[in-house]
Amino acid sequence: MTLEQQYAHALYDLVSETPEKSAEYLKGLVQTLEKKGHKKLMTQIYTQYQQIVETKERSEAYKKVTPEQERTRVLLELYRALVAA
Repeated sequence: MTLEQQYAHALYDLVSETPEKSAEYLKGLVQTLEKKGHKKLMTQIYTQYQQIVETKERSEAYKKVTPEQERTRVLLELYRALVAA
């Protein structure tokens, strides 16, 4: 895992736990990056953060069972039962 990914994951974990403090966390991250001389990583950290958020959103979207999917599942079960009989 790269340094940018580590920063992004840490920021995501903090923000997901307490979203109301996200501005504080971002300021702290910027200060930390300035102290360590890693200010150039900010854009890459932001990109990694966006990817994490997008991955989580897609994961949640795929987990949802739509009525069409449920109907298809039931019809397939009925079809298999009829074919087996």
